[in-house]
Order: sequence, then structure tokens, then C-alpha cells
Amino acid sequence: MKRLVLIALLLALPAAASAAPTARTMCVFDPSGTHGDLYKFAERFQAASLAWGVKFNLKVNTNEVVATSDFKARKCHAVLMTSLRARGFVKATGTLEAIGALPSYKHLRKVIAVLSSPKAKRYVAQGDYEAAAILPGGAVYLLLGNRAHASMPKLAGKRIATLVHDKPGRVMVDTVGASMVAAEVGTFAGIFNNGRAHACYAPATAVKPLELIKGMKKGGGMVNYPLGQLTFQVVIRSKDFPADFGQKARKWAASQFKESLKMARKAERAIPKKYWIDVPAAEKAQYDDKLREVRIRLRGKGVYHGGILRLMKRIRCKMDKTRPECSDKRE
Repeated sequence: MKRLVLIALLLALPAAASAAPTARTMCVFDPSGTHGDLYKFAERFQAASLAWGVKFNLKVNTNEVVATSDFKARKCHAVLMTSLRARGFVKATGTLEAIGALPSYKHLRKVIAVLSSPKAKRYVAQGDYEAAAILPGGAVYLLLGNRAHASMPKLAGKRIATLVHDKPGRVMVDTVGASMVAAEVGTFAGIFNNGRAHACYAPATAVKPLELIKGMKKGGGMVNYPLGQLTFQVVIRSKDFPADFGQKARKWAASQFKESLKMARKAERAIPKKYWIDVPAAEKAQYDDKLREVRIRLRGKGVYHGGILRLMKRIRCKMDKTRPECSDKRE
């Protein structure tokens, strides 16, 4: 009997060993380091991944360029980054931030739910890479030094602080007839706050840490119209992970939407009401038309993924059949 028990234990050892999670490293971009909300999400993702056969070591960096470079150099198997950078690896999911494409968080949630389905694999994978998680980062708004410039025609000729690596932003500035003031992530706030630019664009989460109120306090404000939806994404090299890892991760991340959105909601509520500029229906239609023109131009340039643009249009029209765009097929 003892020999039988011993043999059974020995036979069980390989199975137990194979059940051990695979060790992987994830580079995490968080401007606040280990104290930030992105790092906290990464920790939740790390814990959930154990059930999918992966044990992550988290490597945080406050500079997104460095985190992305480390991923490219294979210093990590996965990376948590903004959708702006993710577009360089998976163009379809990077297109979620397309200018003016998602008018609300309800729209974004529906798109993320669609992409978490196994049927959406063709959108979330590209070559060696795969978007294993998509979480909301907050809507991006136009910030003005003078609220008189809130309508689209009034932006013509104005200076807008624009990130040099943000091609959609540059095309948007050109489309509305404004002029670009070249900026980096670390410089655009100062350019706007000291009046070198009439406007800039940013999510509400950037207002307090970058003191953007300084640029709005002399009669300016934030246009209450989402120019785009910032997302953060976990991008992996598919071959470094179990075959079903990406699907399980996307489904889990989609279930975390409400929790992940708390930071953006809190930041939006913290901005004094006097700084929010509501847009009349007629002017909102002007924004819709101009930003749709930007999306179509960028699709033609290969920046935006046509399939994702069509998906987002279907969701917009399903939620509001009266939109003029629903009657034509340009997008």
C-alpha cells in the first residue's frame, strides 16, 4: 500500500509542476509611480492573472517613452500604456481614441464590451502583438483661455498647444484652421498657462496636477464636448503567453470598467462648474462634422483602423438614430 501511495505521489509531481504559473514581466507606465491609479490597476491585473497561468513582476516607470522602449527591447513581456502609444502595436484598439468618435462613457463601454468577445480577435491582435486589456482613462476636452473661442469657427486662426507625436491632434488643428504650437507632455501645460497658446486639450485628470486652471482663470474654461476617449491598454506579445490569456484578460478588464472610470469621474467633478462651457446643439453639430472630417482623413492616411471606425459609428447610430451621419456611408 505504501508503495502504491508513493508511486501515485511521484506521478502527480509533473502535473503539479506544470500547474505553476509562468513568470512574466510587465512594464507599467504611471506618471505617479507606485502611488498612481494605473499602478493600482496593474496590481489588480497581476492578481487576476494568476488564475490564467501567469505571474507578473511589475516594473513601473513614470516616463511612457521609456516603458514603451523597454517593451520593444524585450525587457518586459507586456506593457501598460496609453492608447496613443498602443496604436503603434495594435492599430485597431489604438483607434478607440479617434477624435470625436465616442460622445460618452456609455459609448466607450459598449465598444470595450464588443472587443472583449472572442469574435473580436481580429481587431485586438496584430502580428506579434495583442491588446489584452482596455480600460477607460477619461474624456479629452478642449481647454480655452477665452470662452469666446468655444465655437468651431472661432478657433480659426487661434494657437493650440499640440503634442508633436500626436498626428490626429495635428490634423485636427489644421482642419479647424488653427495654428499648432508644438509641445511635449511635459511642456504643453506651461505653454497654455502662460498664454503662448489660446487653447490646449487634456483629460480632466490632468487639470489639477498640471495647474491648468491658471490658463482658464481669466475668462476661459473647458468645452463640455469629448474630443476623444483616452484609454489605457495592456499590450502583450501573444507568443509569450498561454493561448487563451488575452481573451480571459480582456473579459476581466471589461468587467472592471466602472471601477477604472472612478479616477476620471472624480477629476471631472472636482473642476468648478464655472469653468465648464456647455455647447449649444447647433455648435455641437459643427464639432461633429469637423471631427468626422478629421477621422476620415486619418483613415485615409492609415492612422485610424477603418473597421473600428465603422464599429463606433454603428454604436453611435444605435444609441441615437437621429444623427445626420447615420444616413450615409462615408465613415
